[in-house]
Amino acid sequence: MPPGIDGVEIPDRKGKGTETYVTVEGEQSLAGLAQMNVLEIHPWQSTNDDLEHPDRIIFDLDPDEAVSWPTLCDSAQEVRERLKQLGLQSFVKTTGGKGLHVVAPLKPTLEWEQVKALTREFALQMEKDNPKLYISKMTKAARTNKVFVDYLRNEREATAVAPYSSRARLGMAAALPLEWAELKGSKAPKYLITQFDEWKERLRKDPWKAMLTSDQEIPASLFA
Repeated sequence: MPPGIDGVEIPDRKGKGTETYVTVEGEQSLAGLAQMNVLEIHPWQSTNDDLEHPDRIIFDLDPDEAVSWPTLCDSAQEVRERLKQLGLQSFVKTTGGKGLHVVAPLKPTLEWEQVKALTREFALQMEKDNPKLYISKMTKAARTNKVFVDYLRNEREATAVAPYSSRARLGMAAALPLEWAELKGSKAPKYLITQFDEWKERLRKDPWKAMLTSDQEIPASLFA
């Protein structure tokens, strides 16, 4: 492996040994991945220091092709408002595809099963409140004209594309953090790697900076 790329031993969920996962830290590591032709980086929602307690929750809003960009943005804002009602600040990014990720940082105090159960109920409630627009099941045949509220990123061993990662898709767009105010345009933004010179100034300001100092947690009353 190139310098800066290491491995972390992760116990099998059934307790039958461990498996080595790639772990990276810093610019040298990312450059090493690029040298290995890695196009996408998909981390867990927990850290090496505390694998069994996620430090963020994520909702992957995956729209049907017929769903407009303004409708998808309204959906992301709805997720944001619902999280606010739980006392959670959230952040948004493009996925490099057609969807959006809404992410809320957490203190790593809950186990995977608890976080998955909570996010599942969250998605089910959105579906119940607006079944014409939202669906919480993966079945593609049932997604016509709907937004799939994917909560399954919130389970052990599940991953989500990292902020600023490129995507191995036609055009090779980047998954880019956004300011909430940017969800007002009529067209979905595309930040292509080949057009980096046109959007590189965005790297001077990190819309997710506050996530690094967040100290929020899910209210204990939800588990009473």
